Amino acid sequence: MTEPFTLLEALTAAALVSALTWTIGRWSGRGGCWVWCSAVGLGFYLGLAILGVRPRWPIREDQDRFLGLVLPGILAAEAVCRSLKTPSRLGVAARLVAATAVAPVLLHGSSYVVDHAGPGSAEWPSAWRWLIFGALGLAMACNWSGLVWIQTRAGSAVRVPLALATAVLGAGLAVMLSGYASGGLTALPLAAAIVGASIAASFRADARDTAPGVGLIGLSGVLMMGAFFGRLRTAEAVVLFLAPLLAGIPEAHPLSRLSPRFRTVLGVVLTACAVAAATATTWRRFAADAAGL
Repeated sequence: MTEPFTLLEALTAAALVSALTWTIGRWSGRGGCWVWCSAVGLGFYLGLAILGVRPRWPIREDQDRFLGLVLPGILAAEAVCRSLKTPSRLGVAARLVAATAVAPVLLHGSSYVVDHAGPGSAEWPSAWRWLIFGALGLAMACNWSGLVWIQTRAGSAVRVPLALATAVLGAGLAVMLSGYASGGLTALPLAAAIVGASIAASFRADARDTAPGVGLIGLSGVLMMGAFFGRLRTAEAVVLFLAPLLAGIPEAHPLSRLSPRFRTVLGVVLTACAVAAATATTWRRFAADAAGL
């Protein structure tokens, strides 16, 4: 069990290093999305190191694949694709490919897809397996495109990242309460790193300098680990997955007439309400199980 002081130290370090990396990058005149990805990545992995969590090699489990393949891959992909300003159609295709790859990577070698007990013993038959992978990938790609649209429409560099950080934090807590403590723990430094970079970016950045894909893939990966390898219920996972999209509600008429800063606060608050509801439901179930009810 992680000590509270160690956890606080890890989250603080993740936020500070992320903010400092972003600030140095902007002051150097480099800027751009790759600085954002570098800031979040450095803060996240430093936070994990303080917690004593790191991907093991050779990779064998879902958590190792999440930390060693999924997140490094999306950090690199977002930095390259958004820095090159790829055309919108190519960007959508890249999101779909990246999103579709997450579930197969996390579930590789698991009982869902491998016949551990003999031929035909996998929990998902081959046809259903690829249908599920495709549906999960399409859902992530649509969510990703929606967040990009919200970020572009709002013109805010911080609203979507803060909404994603809120959802990632809630997902981590929910997964920890659902019987997968180590899997949920990995989400907390990621949320802190995104918050740190967002705070630094709020002083001097535009929407093109931040990458929602990093937070979304991190959120999706944590939720998948909780749902497939823990006891996180589908309803709570869906609410947490969709919660960041609530940040776009302030762009609807007549809320769009409000000041940009107020719309940003409102969008994050709406996301936080949905996240709190899903996390509270998970907490009540955890408390009931602990009491033997």
